[in-house]
Amino acid sequence: MKDIVFVIPARLESTRIKHKMLMMFDDEPLIRIVFDKVYTMGYDTFVITDSPKIADHIPSNNVIMSGEAENGTARIASFLDFLGEYETIINIQGDMIDITRDTVQPLIDRAKQFTHMITLYTDEYEPSGVKVIHQHGKALWFTRAPIGYGSRHIGIYAYRPQLLRSYDLLHDEYPQENLEQNRILGMYDIDVCRTVYDGREINTEQDVNG
Repeated sequence: MKDIVFVIPARLESTRIKHKMLMMFDDEPLIRIVFDKVYTMGYDTFVITDSPKIADHIPSNNVIMSGEAENGTARIASFLDFLGEYETIINIQGDMIDITRDTVQPLIDRAKQFTHMITLYTDEYEPSGVKVIHQHGKALWFTRAPIGYGSRHIGIYAYRPQLLRSYDLLHDEYPQENLEQNRILGMYDIDVCRTVYDGREINTEQDVNG
């Protein structure tokens, strides 16, 4: 079994910013900027996308074409016949324009040490972002609500293939949160570890201009 693979799910019809993955920054589309930064980390790297327009910006050997999927985890899970040969599958968000090796390193360091799934947080509290409530290295809940506490959740995940094989059997009891990780929490522990990420995630027009 191979060690680590990085996967960047990228759909064309993003909800908050139209065709976000193709937005240009310094004459490069967002998805290509993120792909190049992840690829230079030295591991197998693939973009899974439903869009030929996105695929055109990525080397063909690094593209997996997919159909529709409700979220990034589901998109990755649908290709386990290929990705299941890796021991650790790391999901990088395609809008993390400032991603660096330092941000992802805690997951690489823990690649042999978690059971089902692990994700990242920083010590900052971000009212409008996703927060993770955690204790003793385990996630208890994820929320977008401005609750006044919780760590900033960084949407990078490492999975074991066996978790992804059961993903379509899991149900979300709190769909108002619209957070795929809470569905997983109903069946599996999610480990958390601290990282540093001072960069942007391109979710709003303010992020684009910031």
